[in-house]
Order: sequence, then structure tokens, then C-alpha cells
Amino acid sequence: MKARKQQKMPTREEKHAPDRVETVAAPPLALRLYWRGGMLTHIELRRAETRELQPDASLEARAVHQALCRLAEGKEAAFPPLPLAWETLPAFTRQVLQTLYEQVGSGSTVTYGELAALSGQGGKARAVGQAMARNPWPLIVPCHRVLGAGGGLTGYTNPHGLDLKALLLRLEGADKA
Repeated sequence: MKARKQQKMPTREEKHAPDRVETVAAPPLALRLYWRGGMLTHIELRRAETRELQPDASLEARAVHQALCRLAEGKEAAFPPLPLAWETLPAFTRQVLQTLYEQVGSGSTVTYGELAALSGQGGKARAVGQAMARNPWPLIVPCHRVLGAGGGLTGYTNPHGLDLKALLLRLEGADKA
């Protein structure tokens, strides 16, 4: 009898590793898009010094780049509908982020408490803040549009902090920045 060779089981990281990573940049902003199984699993938002679009960029990345360029110029920028991996999020986070995505447009802001009420979670402003901190798609799902109770810039977990939040609001023409 022959011994069966055991197959190595993939690690959690291997199971969730992206199929494709694309970078688009239009100074002062850059987005790194992480794709798995045709779904956008998460985005990294950062500052950029140079314009960037890979020659083999997908149609989605090209459309995001076009919107990012418009935003960087201070023009109205509608990001294209993207296949976001909503099902990977806990129910509360998904509900709050989908409400933000669908109801708070460019140039508008909302407080954590207002977003809680809009999403049917009145009184849960702190939990909404935690959901914003777990947003896997910054800029596309615009957590930068969520402000503190007094309308102040609070709680932006991006490594570039509140300065980036203020910049994004200024680029969108929001009156709170």
C-alpha cells in the first residue's frame, strides 16, 4: 500500500491573499485596490506625489483613477460602482457603511449620531465610530464625511490622520473643512 502524500492546507493569509493589487494615484491622493475573486476586498488610501496608473490596469481601476483625478482637481468626482465585498463585514458594520455609501453624497457631512439614526441604530454613535474605523474602502465608502457631534473633525484612523480628512472634505467642497 502506498502512503498518501498529505496536501498542505493553506494558511488564513493564503486563503485571503488578493488575486490582484492595483495602484492609482492623482496627487495628492493614491489608492491601492485589493481584489479577490472579482470583488474589491479593501483599499489603502494614502498621499501621493506623482500620478500613477498601471498600463495593464483593469477597467474598474481606470474608472477609479479618472474619478480620483477629478477629485484631486477639486471637481465633482463620482466614483464608479464597484463590486465591494460587503458580505465580509459584520452585520452592524455593513448596515452603517451601506447607509453612508448610499445616503451621504459628496460635499455633504453627517455626524456619528446622525449616521446612527439614518441607519436605524439611533443612540449608537460610538459603535458607528468603530464601524468607520473598520471601513475597508476609505474614500469609496466615504467615512471622511462623518464628523463629531459638534461638527468637528474627529476619529480618522488613516495613518495621515485628521489632516487627510480635512483635505478630502476641502476637495469635495464640504463646508466643514
